[in-house]
Amino acid sequence: AVAAAIIAVMGIGGAFAYFTDTDQAVNSFTVGKVQIELQEPSWNADNPPKNITPNQVIEKDPQIKNTGKNNAFMFVEVQVPYGNISTADAEGHIGSKADTELFTYTLNRGWVEVGTPVKNSDSNTFTHVYAYSENNKMTEVLPNTVTGTVFDEVKFVNAVNDEGLEETTQNINVTAYGIQVTDIGDGTTNK
Repeated sequence: AVAAAIIAVMGIGGAFAYFTDTDQAVNSFTVGKVQIELQEPSWNADNPPKNITPNQVIEKDPQIKNTGKNNAFMFVEVQVPYGNISTADAEGHIGSKADTELFTYTLNRGWVEVGTPVKNSDSNTFTHVYAYSENNKMTEVLPNTVTGTVFDEVKFVNAVNDEGLEETTQNINVTAYGIQVTDIGDGTTNK
């Protein structure tokens, strides 16, 4: 009986015509690109300063260019070397030995420090992280646009003689980061 019912249904289906249609959509997506370039217009990498002296000011002006296709938020990580040294104040008074950053700088407007510096005893550095931001809100950097400089110069600490710094090479490492603006939150920063 079941077989007869199936045959009957198939026979009916063969006797009727059906209207059918299909459609297809192809959705193409072009993936964006976040790409940045760390620039230091005043820094001469081929001829870095040598034989620097206490309180010497050296031009160093890191900035970031958005060379990608998407708007981006920018960050900079600056690793400053430190030493357990004594320094002299403006009147020439020598202080006690302390872990002291060997270079200082003035952070430019438009950049804000995120968190507190992190001391790394293995590399003898303090790491500072800065965000390109104003009024607690990240600043979007459009493609083909350059941020303001993080700082314009660094100053060597007023170290006293015989602190073990003589004839050493000290490096300030600057690392730039970019991240897309969309889909990562509202762009606020917290100090």
